[in-house]
Amino acid sequence: MDPFALVILGGIAALLLWLLLLGRYSPGSGLDQIGWKSAREIYETREALEAEDLDQMLEAANARRRARGEPDVTVEELEMRVVADQNDQRRRREQLLADRELDELLEATNARRRARGLPERTREEVQRDSGRRGVAGA
Repeated sequence: MDPFALVILGGIAALLLWLLLLGRYSPGSGLDQIGWKSAREIYETREALEAEDLDQMLEAANARRRARGEPDVTVEELEMRVVADQNDQRRRREQLLADRELDELLEATNARRRARGLPERTREEVQRDSGRRGVAGA
């Protein structure tokens, strides 16, 4: 065998052995060595920071409330307020979608009524009659 090839193969083998030993006996994981964090660590850190932010904001808001002579707000009360706001937002969204659906249905009904030579129906008529015959009965 050629001495040059022997030196190159020996160097490659020594490099591989060095990398294996380095990986085996170095402290921590590979992620630690390059400064990365696992997804679990990132999630836990984010949760801890958000909890700390919530505590700080709640304490600042309560300090202002105490200065005005109002009672403190607890985390539970704040969560209940958020849930109530979300429910109100959901209710308004559903009402908006129902109004849009009624408008579309009324437009289709009025198009058919125009084609038959009948007078168009208004939104108020449909809402008044909806209890008796369905939403936009023609």
